[in-house]
Amino acid sequence: MTGTSRVLSAKPGLASRMLSGGAIEAVMTDPVFRSIFIILIIQGVAFGSQMPFMPLWATERLGVGPVEVGTISLVTSLATTAFGLGYGVVTDRTRRRVPWLVVAFGIAIPLRIAIAWTESFVVGTLLYAAISIAMFTLFFAILGDWLRHRNDERGAEISNIVRLGFTIGWLIGSFGAGRVVALYGFDGLFLTTAVLQVLSFAVLVLGVRDAPFVNIAPVAEVGGVVAKSVWRDLMQAPMAWYLLTTVCTGAASVARMTMLPLYLRNVVKVDTDSVGIVFGIEPVYEIPISLLAATIVRRYGVVPVLYIGIAAGVFYFGAIAFTSTFAPFLAIEILYAIVVTATFGFGIVHVQSLLPKRGGTAIAVYNAASTVGPVVAAPALGYVAENIGWSPVFVIASVLMAVACGTFMMSDRAGRRAGLLR
Repeated sequence: MTGTSRVLSAKPGLASRMLSGGAIEAVMTDPVFRSIFIILIIQGVAFGSQMPFMPLWATERLGVGPVEVGTISLVTSLATTAFGLGYGVVTDRTRRRVPWLVVAFGIAIPLRIAIAWTESFVVGTLLYAAISIAMFTLFFAILGDWLRHRNDERGAEISNIVRLGFTIGWLIGSFGAGRVVALYGFDGLFLTTAVLQVLSFAVLVLGVRDAPFVNIAPVAEVGGVVAKSVWRDLMQAPMAWYLLTTVCTGAASVARMTMLPLYLRNVVKVDTDSVGIVFGIEPVYEIPISLLAATIVRRYGVVPVLYIGIAAGVFYFGAIAFTSTFAPFLAIEILYAIVVTATFGFGIVHVQSLLPKRGGTAIAVYNAASTVGPVVAAPALGYVAENIGWSPVFVIASVLMAVACGTFMMSDRAGRRAGLLR
């Protein structure tokens, strides 16, 4: 029985009991779950500090425009995709996932220190891309291994609670980063993230362990046989359509993560503190929305939540396209909280249920698909912003989310025909 099937077949009344302590207690009492939760809080602070201010760092420190900012996102996407795919395919056979993360997180520490004083666009781009291979999403493959090892039917709820650790951290980081930049500049910002990287590395080494072998692909699959087997699994209609959905939502996300900070500074004319407030208010909304979504998932399954989240993205980007004052953003971000809860929070659970015996590969291709879109969208949207205008950037993102609604519908239908979904 797949993870989604178990979620769909659970008793309707269980959601309230899970929210009253079951899933939370499981995360807080299990040493591996708790360690991953703590790491995600720390990484949430780091990424919540870093990502909203990367475009401002590039334009104000490196002296480049929106097109070059898009290029930084493009190179970062290529680096994270290559590392993520290697991680997924290799560790699905060996189940030795932790050593990969130890290397990635260890390398990121000196790189975060180096980038604090970088003023070269080329060097800054390469350092930023190398830092980004330490992807917190890769921990969900380890989490999935342990859940399958224990045959725990609370996978969706536990994953959701663990993911909320990142949301809590993002809230702290994005609110605080604006003040750090205002007082200490971008040097202080990146040095702060270096300290946070050290803390994450320590918790990873001391508290995270790989699960015993479970649901592993046949040992006989080696070399080209592995590649053919993985490719065959990925090209099954439910998975292929869902990956296309993720490509579209990933491309649209560039408009927020890369272009919105510049839009707020150049069009809305706000300071760095206000940029932090816009990006910090979203996780405030996301926490209660995630808990409500867990109730919906227990009663109706993951799919309705994904439909709602993708549709919310259409309205979110459409609203930004016609907003040029600061106050409305505080309300508009409610829509993005719905998007993140669905596509990132439960999207990771959903993709693993479509490829249950290849948890690492599922996470890796999910990450790859979410970065394929930005490979094209980042420089393209930068060009649009620089040569056509800012509103079209967000209109394009809204259209991409509408396309994602259609491709997800195709994935849903194919999954039902294949018996993966109810």
